[in-house]
Amino acid sequence: MPSPAQTTAFRRSVLAATGYGLTLLAAFCLIAWACRTPEKGSRLYDQGHPAEALPLLEVAARAGSVPSSARLARLLEAGSVMPADPWRALTLALYAAGRGDVASMVLAGDLLRTLRDDQDHAAAWYAKAVSRGDALAMARLGAMRLAGDGGTKDTDAGLRLLHQAADSGLPEAATALGRALLALQVAGDARGGPPEAVVTLFRAAAGAGEAEAMGRLGDLYASGRGVPQDLAQAASWRRKAAEAGYAPAAHALGLMYLAGQGVTAYPLEAARLFTKAAEAGHVPSMLRLADMYFDGLGVFKDREHALSLYDKAGAADVAAAGVLCQRFAAGDDAHRDPDRGLRFCRKAAAAGDMAAATVLGLGMLRGRLAGDTPTATTWISRAAWAGYPEAMYAMALLHLAGQGVAGNPIEAFRWSKKAAAAGVPEAKGLLAALSEEELPSAANLVKAMDFYRQAAEAGDAEAGFALGSLLSKGLAGPPDFAEARKWYAKAAEAGDGRAQFNLGLMYLTGKGGPVDAKEALRFMRAAASQGDPHARCNVASMVLTGRGTAPDPREAFRWYLLAADQGFAQAQAMLAGFFYEGRVVPRDFESALFWLSLASANPGSDPLLARAVKAKRILEKQLTPDQLARVSERLAAFKPVKFDPEAEKATLTAIKFLPPSARGPGLTPPPMPQATATGVGTPPAVSQAEPKGLF
Repeated sequence: MPSPAQTTAFRRSVLAATGYGLTLLAAFCLIAWACRTPEKGSRLYDQGHPAEALPLLEVAARAGSVPSSARLARLLEAGSVMPADPWRALTLALYAAGRGDVASMVLAGDLLRTLRDDQDHAAAWYAKAVSRGDALAMARLGAMRLAGDGGTKDTDAGLRLLHQAADSGLPEAATALGRALLALQVAGDARGGPPEAVVTLFRAAAGAGEAEAMGRLGDLYASGRGVPQDLAQAASWRRKAAEAGYAPAAHALGLMYLAGQGVTAYPLEAARLFTKAAEAGHVPSMLRLADMYFDGLGVFKDREHALSLYDKAGAADVAAAGVLCQRFAAGDDAHRDPDRGLRFCRKAAAAGDMAAATVLGLGMLRGRLAGDTPTATTWISRAAWAGYPEAMYAMALLHLAGQGVAGNPIEAFRWSKKAAAAGVPEAKGLLAALSEEELPSAANLVKAMDFYRQAAEAGDAEAGFALGSLLSKGLAGPPDFAEARKWYAKAAEAGDGRAQFNLGLMYLTGKGGPVDAKEALRFMRAAASQGDPHARCNVASMVLTGRGTAPDPREAFRWYLLAADQGFAQAQAMLAGFFYEGRVVPRDFESALFWLSLASANPGSDPLLARAVKAKRILEKQLTPDQLARVSERLAAFKPVKFDPEAEKATLTAIKFLPPSARGPGLTPPPMPQATATGVGTPPAVSQAEPKGLF
């Protein structure tokens, strides 16, 4: 018999083996349960029980389940049954996407864009999902291709993807496609298709509950684009969209209630809609609602609440900060608030809003906003160099006054010229004060001449032209054509087209020096080469009559054609003569009538154009109804062209001249006439002995 010690050892061995066995069994059960958890958790999630599925999904996701990781990522991203955790959602989505889960590819792309602004990797995940036929990925990637996010902008590819997604029945894609087509239509791009196609897309998406599509449909009814304008329908669709949570529609409907368009004017309802949109983060609604509380329109006046809304809008959006910069720093006295003005102007200016930068600088200079002169001029200079017109005008004034910058009349002239070209009325007035026509006194004209002279001596071609103009017209003393010719020559050699034209006239007429037809033609050609139609017509007349060069009707035709295409009536009349008489080009009565019709549209007192009117009446009687109809079509399609050297090369290349031996009835060039007041000489008249002459 075994001893007691042996019995005890045996029992211990049995117990240990039993324990190990139970442990292994438990492990196998746990593994089996874990393996079944993904299916159970995912099934509960898919059946609409996310709260019950959550603990099972957590366990299964830790065990590496792809379906559970995908669904848990969506719960974490939505934050509906647990606190939102977008970064963990991204980690899980990337894990599931990497193992082939298509929905996770789309979610990963969404989160990469919102959390990391990683457009390239987002596009890559969308593309993988697209290759698996996912419609939502098609919509996302299509929108990115249209915007050029995550790669090169490709409108055609973007539209193709959106069409595929919309055709699959995805309402979101139909809305995105309609939005894209509408933008193309507004831009005049034929790829936008007819307006009715957009209406169809928005209507289909709206029928599926797409809030944005409802709002967009309301916009179409409001504007009458693709549908008859119907403000009542617009209000109806916008109301549906607003109730579905689309903030822009609530804002638009609120504006309708304020104005009484399509609905009865009801400011209180407008305030309610603006409040709803503002609570959803819609910045324009915050601003509009703040205005209502500030002014007491439809609501009780509440300045503090208005200011809190202004602050919220300015903090949320740079564009709103720019608006509030103008309101608080440069608005009416009721809205003036130096502290808020400074804060919003700084924010907007730092983000590149040059209007805000200008207001900020000027506010500091005028003592309305806190800041010193160097800081103020830095902001204004930054805006001026960025091309903001008001800042350029301010820089001109600063240079004239020597405030914050070294007083420099050359710089003042340059900035005022830029501001005037950009359309600033005050800058145009400043230039007028320095020019020959608008100054009220001789003393100011003398100052203007000194100002122009300094700028011209520094190499400013436009100042040289202005100085020459003052001198030639004698507004600051007796005309000095010799001195004017000198400054015109400097500006002309520097490339100023107007100076080239005027210098050519002076050489042609002998003002300020000897007559020199060759030099006249040289400078006229220089001005003509820069697109001046007056100069082109003069060059054509000179080469036609052999003044300053050997006669060359072909070159004359070329210059007349270029000037005529630009809409210059005298050139059009002369061109008609070439076509009617078959000089250097085949005879063409239809083209002759076409150019005569254009030339005679506004004849005024010009003798050549008056003759063109008579010739047009005669020629119209010689053409058949079909010919007249073709001419009418050409006239309807004609638009004066802008100067484009490359396009003009093609125009000149397309001319079909007659061979030199084919001399048709032509013009007998008379002597070159004197230049008219406009600088364009009267073109040569048709010989009275020529029976086939036009005029």
